[in-house]
Amino acid sequence: MPQVSDSAADTTSGFNVWLLAYGPLNQRTALRHAQSKQFDDQYRGLAFLIADPNPHSSAIMHGILRGLGAARVVEVRNTRDAIQVLPDQKIDLMLCELNLPTKGALSFLRSIRQNPNNPCRTLPIIVTTVDTRTSTIKAARDCGANMVIAKPVSPATLYERIAWVAFHPRNFVDTAKYFGPDRRFKIEGLPDGGGRRTGDGEVEIAADQGPALSQNEIDMLLQEARTGGA
Repeated sequence: MPQVSDSAADTTSGFNVWLLAYGPLNQRTALRHAQSKQFDDQYRGLAFLIADPNPHSSAIMHGILRGLGAARVVEVRNTRDAIQVLPDQKIDLMLCELNLPTKGALSFLRSIRQNPNNPCRTLPIIVTTVDTRTSTIKAARDCGANMVIAKPVSPATLYERIAWVAFHPRNFVDTAKYFGPDRRFKIEGLPDGGGRRTGDGEVEIAADQGPALSQNEIDMLLQEARTGGA
């Protein structure tokens, strides 16, 4: 059954995280922004769904999100419960484990993105995984994931990436073969704090812009992520 938390708690620390295909994060920058009242206020208004079959991994992310001031955190262990939770509760962002039972995250993502009648079709979705292969990253991207984060995770880095996804949304691309966030974008610093809240405009649908990154670019960025940019 889904597990729900509505209260805040201490953050979980001591873990390293890399954003796959974008290199290592600046921990000091993320922590500095994490102390910003403006960002804290925005986090307090967000509801998260953690879809992860591993209770330990899910508990770590749950603790981080609660420590950041999330209004509500829901945990599920499989796609069946996730499908039940999404229409019933107003979820702002989902963290989905790649190997989520029973069909896996990629199949689950496709079922959400490719269904024009799904009310969660444009929901921000971050895929979490220990699998750092290029093919895995590309597959998640092409299924409509907003970002892919490697496990284990830390408070500062998870905070920064959620800020990008939730408060700096990309245009959605709608073609015969793909529906999802524009796969071509650059990270040029933390967003300015504009939130995806009540009163925001409709989702803007952009024209298809082709492949996001060349194979060489992906390989280079992955190398930076694994070596810490050395």
